Amino acid sequence: MLQAMGLSYPAIIVRDMEDSIRFYERLGLRPLYVEPNRDDPESITAMLYCGGNDTFLQLVGPMRPGTVNIADASPGIGSMQYLSFTVALDQMSQIWHEMSSSGVQGSEQITRGFERLVFLEDPNGVLITLTAWGVEPPRGMPRALVLQRAAMLRDQGDSPYIEDSHIEQAIRDVEAALREE
Repeated sequence: MLQAMGLSYPAIIVRDMEDSIRFYERLGLRPLYVEPNRDDPESITAMLYCGGNDTFLQLVGPMRPGTVNIADASPGIGSMQYLSFTVALDQMSQIWHEMSSSGVQGSEQITRGFERLVFLEDPNGVLITLTAWGVEPPRGMPRALVLQRAAMLRDQGDSPYIEDSHIEQAIRDVEAALREE
């Protein structure tokens, strides 16, 4: 039996991104990056580091407060957009095949920047995302460090999104920094 490697991140729809980020910062979460939402061009997403091993929270909301689009849609403000589970990239196809063979409806693997995703619904209609990185960091390397460095590299370039190339360079940079310690 295959096993998920852990919870990747819940995605919560919010009314006001700045207010929401400040709220979660007060709880001790650390913003890693903000970027356009790939699903809704009028909204943005923010990835926050929760601590622990590699625990994240994603916020989804309007670019400008008061211009709610995705947050007006079902499921609505304060609800979870989907639940994401981290899986190994080399197991993504096998998991999707096993799930679809058992009658679970789902998407084919979707490439979105540095992530590979498969969307499924649980029996209650909860949207589940199997999430793998296109470029996996070495075992034991904190993904938060990789994401933070990748966001810096993205900001120095001309891409609005973190891509595989940013992750590859970030891994090299983090490895070099860890060797210097």
